[in-house]
Amino acid sequence: MSHRMLKICLVVSLAVNLLVLGAVGGFFGSGRHKDVRLDSVSTRHEARSRGPMTSLGPLVRAMERKDRRDLGRMIQKAQGRDRHMDRELRAQVTASLADLLRSEPFERAAVMAVLDDEATMIDERLVIAREALLDKLASMTPKAREQLAQALLQGRK
Repeated sequence: MSHRMLKICLVVSLAVNLLVLGAVGGFFGSGRHKDVRLDSVSTRHEARSRGPMTSLGPLVRAMERKDRRDLGRMIQKAQGRDRHMDRELRAQVTASLADLLRSEPFERAAVMAVLDDEATMIDERLVIAREALLDKLASMTPKAREQLAQALLQGRK
């Protein structure tokens, strides 16, 4: 490889590395990685449909970052569980489900029982999240609720 070709490769490599570094730095620098996520809906910035809300996501996304963080803390406190316990429980449920999937003959009722238990846990958490959201909304000033309503109508992330 010629000396000139080596220089070109080094410059291109440096440019790519700086591009990757900028992208990662921008993601963490924006603080978005810390935001509360109550659903898995896309977080693109375009306006969303204005139909009936089927989740808490649109309302939570319309909140200011500080309010979302406060809401997340309220939910965690209300659940009274730590994340380590949640991970262990998820691992147990996953292992149980995997064992049932491997079993012969397939035990449809047993798999349904595991899925029903998980759905019950999700429903319980949703009730807690709704109550925390209502508490947060009740604690806001009328002006803050007006700003939230405007942001909700505008589809702000």
